[in-house]
Amino acid sequence: MSKKFFLFRRSNPLGPVKRFSENGKDISILGIAADQIGFITAGRGEINITFNGASIYEDNELFAGDSIEKTNISISCQEGSEMELIEKIMFFVSREDSKTIMKFDVLDNVSPFREVITTSVSDISSKIKAQPTERVSQKISTGDAASRFANVVAEINFGTRENRPFIDYNHQSMYPVDNTDIASSAGADVKNAGTGGAVYDITGGSGHTGAVTTQTESTAAATGLGQICMQFAANSFLNVPDISIKDDYTMYFVIGDPGSGSGSEGFGVLFGDDAGETLGFSSAGFPDEFTMRHDGLDGKPFRVRTSDNTQGTESYKFPDRSSKTSIGERQFCYVFVIRRDKQFNMYLYNHEGELVAFVPAFTVKSTDKPKFEITRKQTEAINLLQSKIDYRKEQRKRLSKKDIKVTTGTPDRTDGNILIQQLGTSGSNVTDSFSGTLGRFGIITRDTGDAFCSQLAQDLYELYKPTT
Repeated sequence: MSKKFFLFRRSNPLGPVKRFSENGKDISILGIAADQIGFITAGRGEINITFNGASIYEDNELFAGDSIEKTNISISCQEGSEMELIEKIMFFVSREDSKTIMKFDVLDNVSPFREVITTSVSDISSKIKAQPTERVSQKISTGDAASRFANVVAEINFGTRENRPFIDYNHQSMYPVDNTDIASSAGADVKNAGTGGAVYDITGGSGHTGAVTTQTESTAAATGLGQICMQFAANSFLNVPDISIKDDYTMYFVIGDPGSGSGSEGFGVLFGDDAGETLGFSSAGFPDEFTMRHDGLDGKPFRVRTSDNTQGTESYKFPDRSSKTSIGERQFCYVFVIRRDKQFNMYLYNHEGELVAFVPAFTVKSTDKPKFEITRKQTEAINLLQSKIDYRKEQRKRLSKKDIKVTTGTPDRTDGNILIQQLGTSGSNVTDSFSGTLGRFGIITRDTGDAFCSQLAQDLYELYKPTT
């Protein structure tokens, strides 16, 4: 019998080749031998195929109680059709005269069976584990007893020494007296719990603008968060010691949107530098948008809609448009993780660990603007439109087009150092400043990868979401 294979595509590849995925969300394309199937199980509206001998490592040295989960792939299907789909897959694997490749393609919405759903990147999840799991807790292993808490900062396990944050302002390092105005109260410091040390502490009492108060009432109505946080009044910001990071990095922050919420408004500019060059991640009045620019640049910052599910991303709208005030009726706690890789591609993750925005690298070395992927249906629509124009004239324009010259004023760039001197705004611009609560803000001086960022976002949400 001919050897058979499964072929899965969630999206076109983003960034360099990936050979493992802890959460199943960062393997864009995967081919795997069908004869490696160990077993198939089902849940409501999905099936899961577990494979033998398909891990990235052959030998493992693990602590007692730890194991590395086998490679497994989840596929969405119509509810009630799970049994039929499993039967068809088993028939494909065992039949000698069937085709040799079974393809599940989200990008083009193609699958071999009518029961399968492939309309979103969340419909396929390909987990190839590299990190050990504690069998009892089913969480990523924290190591042996001696080193278990060595990489835990303010209740978040960063896993390794290399992934520990350089900057970390958190609920345990904020001045703990309720309603204390950090901006005007001497001694009301916000300590840096990261490896950068006390030189990056935010000193209370001078050099700040407006009112930024410590809030200890951890409720949905009061702060939108379940931990101590800082409340930024309108037109307020904190000056912080210069934080400059070059090349790749990982940034994370937790925002609260209390009470009846901010509705259709964006969160405003959360961080930036004194000159107004570095800025991110949102703009007041522009919901569902990821925007950012780095130090030394003065062109327009890139802007990406998170409500679009292109580039292998999930559609996500923020802030929640609902004005309801009860937990479970709308979102109060917002977690975002920003990642820039070594190639200067930019990624944004939400509280569920989903990739909600991807920005292709556009740097001083680029010779062309980045191109965003489109689906087969979009391609067909574009081709139909282009059939109505003069194709020869369009081709002559393309042939005569010169490579673009990238300058400091070129818009949409993703390179440059990140320089943070202000929390709550950029360039002391209070008209577009952040207004809300901030529970945590941190930076890791390396690209920690997709799986880590996704898990970090979920861990932060579990820690900071309000329960009352």
